[in-house]
Amino acid sequence: MSQTLYRKYRPKNFSEIIGQTHIVRTLSNAITKNRTSHSYLFTGPRGTGKTTFARIFAKTINCENPNKAPQLVTACETCPSCQIIQNGQTLDVIEIDAASNTGVDNIRELRETIGLPPTSLKYKIYIIDEVHMLSSGAFNALLKTLEEPPAHVIFILATTEIHKVPETIISRCQRFDFPRLPLPDLIEKLSFIAQKEKVTIEKEALEMIALSAEGGFRDAESLLGQIFSMEDKNITEKVVEEILGTADKSFVLEIADDIVTKKTTTAIEKVNTLIAEGYDLQIFLKALINHFRQLMLLKVDKNFQNSFKRELTQEKIEKLLAQTTQIELVQIINAINLFLEAQNKIYSFLLPQLALEIAIIKATQTFPAPTPTMKQEFVQEITPEKNGSPIQNIAKPIITQNVKEEITPPVSTQKETAIDSTVSLDKDLLKNHWNRLLIDIRPFNHSLCALLSTCQIVTTEGNLVTLATPYDFYKEKLADPQNRLTIEEVFSKILELPIRIQIVVDKNLAPIQASCSEEEIREEAKKEESHEQSSLLDSAMEIMGGKIVADE
Repeated sequence: MSQTLYRKYRPKNFSEIIGQTHIVRTLSNAITKNRTSHSYLFTGPRGTGKTTFARIFAKTINCENPNKAPQLVTACETCPSCQIIQNGQTLDVIEIDAASNTGVDNIRELRETIGLPPTSLKYKIYIIDEVHMLSSGAFNALLKTLEEPPAHVIFILATTEIHKVPETIISRCQRFDFPRLPLPDLIEKLSFIAQKEKVTIEKEALEMIALSAEGGFRDAESLLGQIFSMEDKNITEKVVEEILGTADKSFVLEIADDIVTKKTTTAIEKVNTLIAEGYDLQIFLKALINHFRQLMLLKVDKNFQNSFKRELTQEKIEKLLAQTTQIELVQIINAINLFLEAQNKIYSFLLPQLALEIAIIKATQTFPAPTPTMKQEFVQEITPEKNGSPIQNIAKPIITQNVKEEITPPVSTQKETAIDSTVSLDKDLLKNHWNRLLIDIRPFNHSLCALLSTCQIVTTEGNLVTLATPYDFYKEKLADPQNRLTIEEVFSKILELPIRIQIVVDKNLAPIQASCSEEEIREEAKKEESHEQSSLLDSAMEIMGGKIVADE
């Protein structure tokens, strides 16, 4: 039976390890300077090399003739100690699967044998894999032994879930964190394996396998082995695409570019091409959401590109940076929310692509807000049971008056842009009624409430109120004719004046955290109302010469 690739090409020495250089250097120096610890804790995602490091460390520290090069010590591979460890023929390197040995009795057995000296090696090494699976009783039984083991014993604990390991255990170990492997390191290892197996594979295909592995060597090597077993000696990007069931990374970039530039039709056509070719929409949506996440972070700060070097090529980073110049941050966040919603609905629709198509249309199109005086609602018309037939619920669209008081502000006979110079608006008066505006506008359009929460009143001229926002996209939404009409009607009703508004962009305006919590707004409104009542009472007492005798 042939070996799997990840076992066949598992590193056997520190010099063969790709990536995790900081851990290699630290452990090498510890062995060279004879400063090894009695217990180590290796933590990180699956397939990042924890168990491999433990085995190499066990072999290197027991090697009889180690090669001590500067900053790197390697086992000689030829001495008896190296040979028996490599062939698994020693009783002094003990690997324990904590998932299968979780109880107190298992740890007690370990404690009974730990005092016995090594049979043939210098050190006895205990490698406890998935240590977080131990029970609380087993951890307590391990504590004292882990803190003060015999001089010939070294513990190496490995876990993928460090948060489940008690702090008392962590504090007794030297901890090493194994991060996910960078994309170039994964590609380098896969390319090395392909050369050894005498298989020709395209660079783009290697990148696709490395991306699917999500930073794990073992996952990448397993995928490569699967592809080797299904295909011939010449593997193309298209072949990998079909086997993994993933969309080409350039395809994701193209659709994202269509969404950024608002090419709705082109984006939807490409989605339907994906469906026709049998791709998994869930996997595609995951890749698309991740693309917009990267776009969002780069829009916030270009320095985030340093973090993406583990998962992206430099070419793709450059394309992402180019996209950030074509889209506003708020539009990116809106697109992410729409795609997350589509991901949850994708299999509940009769047509799986429908949820994604709706999300694309919403992300690339602007829709008018409903008018404030009329709303289209769906009510259920319940038909009584007849002759034993079940009750039928029929959703019927009807036009009903809004549940709130109908807004009927005075309507100016002039054009919308005209200013009524006979009206005089006080800026402080507008600010005092701002929270009332946010409360009253919520039933008509909740998004307007959120958008207005970031605005500031700049100037007033006659009945014209100028509002400033720091974002171009917010201005576009607020200046939409239907949205502007809604704001004007609600504000006119509150002030009993024919208010008109205009929206401007002020990039120097400090961004305000948009909050449209009705409770918060009402609380502020109550404070303002209480302050106004107190002011009126003080004025009345001053005029009438009175004073407060008792406050009920």
